[in-house]
Amino acid sequence: MPSKIIDARQTAKALREPTLISFVDMARWLAAMMVMLAHARNPLIIGYGELAAGDQRPWVQAWFWLTGFHAQAVLVFFVLSGFLVGGLSMARAADGRFESGGYAIDRIARLFIAFLPALALTFGLDWIGVHYFGGTGLYDGTHPMVIAKSHGLAFQDLLSGGVVLGNITMLQYYFTPVLGSNQPLWTLSTEFWFYMVFGLCLTGAIARGRTRYVSLALALVAVAALGGMFVSYLGQWLVGLAVAMIYAPRLSRPVSATIALVLWLAICRFQDAAIDADLALRMTTEYVTAILFGWVLLSMRGRRIVVFEWLAPFNKFMADFSYSLYLVHFPVLIFATAVLGSVTNIAGYREGFRPTDPVGIASYVGIIILILAVAWLFAQLTERHTADLRRYLRQRFHQAKGRTPHIAPE
Repeated sequence: MPSKIIDARQTAKALREPTLISFVDMARWLAAMMVMLAHARNPLIIGYGELAAGDQRPWVQAWFWLTGFHAQAVLVFFVLSGFLVGGLSMARAADGRFESGGYAIDRIARLFIAFLPALALTFGLDWIGVHYFGGTGLYDGTHPMVIAKSHGLAFQDLLSGGVVLGNITMLQYYFTPVLGSNQPLWTLSTEFWFYMVFGLCLTGAIARGRTRYVSLALALVAVAALGGMFVSYLGQWLVGLAVAMIYAPRLSRPVSATIALVLWLAICRFQDAAIDADLALRMTTEYVTAILFGWVLLSMRGRRIVVFEWLAPFNKFMADFSYSLYLVHFPVLIFATAVLGSVTNIAGYREGFRPTDPVGIASYVGIIILILAVAWLFAQLTERHTADLRRYLRQRFHQAKGRTPHIAPE
């Protein structure tokens, strides 16, 4: 059967398949874990280019190489978001069940139930760190790793009321700095505007009269204001939506797709310096990565792979706090490193450890365990209650409109 555009309702059906569900869960937690493992190196371990020849052992090279896929992990988030949010929304539109108000509630509840507490946690940890554990240079931008990775960005200067307000309104990265040490939160504003622009476009596509033109005009204004980088990221999100919307049995090759993705990622890692130095090349490689991951995702539809079904409980457990892990890992990492440096007065916390230093290795592993524990607890207090918040907000929304709510499963 040839490839073709399919009924969007098949997307919702596919997301009930055990293999696909488990694969999506695995991709979510692996991507979050990869970002955290890469970031944990930055304040703790000296950069590879600064290592003495004696420290560049094979296992050190392998460790640096394997924990360097954080940028690609962000692309995985974007593609998965397009696949899940875009695909399910198109399915609802095809069934005549899409409501712009309900869509906005679902998306805002999903993001903000954990995002706002993460901002509060970031502000609190950074404030304490600045005032009581600032001697390591992690907050004033004088730590060697902060200079190397963030060009001496002083996190302590990013805690003003204006920055807090800009982050609450999801304007960080595009119109205002990201709050304090939690620089990974730039992707959250990007996700938020993916949802808003797509929701406005979908509303414009199915609405009539003035609503159609107003929705499409607002989408165009948002895209124009956010600029070219947002358009590039939006294209990667749309790769996920495309995967949700097509039926291509000739392309469904899980082994071939996985091999192609792994080989491509390896090539990108070996060419990191050249790719980072050329914006056009970096954008091209990002799109190839997004498309290849989309091919893997496409290949999982309609498949039954026993290993994924066997791993499903573990993948779900890890995925259930992957969002929280992404949200809180960096401020916890910076704070823990600052506390250890101030309490122990060990030079490695102020300058970076050699990767073969036992104290550095123990600190890296210990802080990772701490981050995972904090993220899991944070998730129990926040994102675990997403469905309850959605239900409550939808009920209030429909009560205000004098209708009985229909609570669609996510």
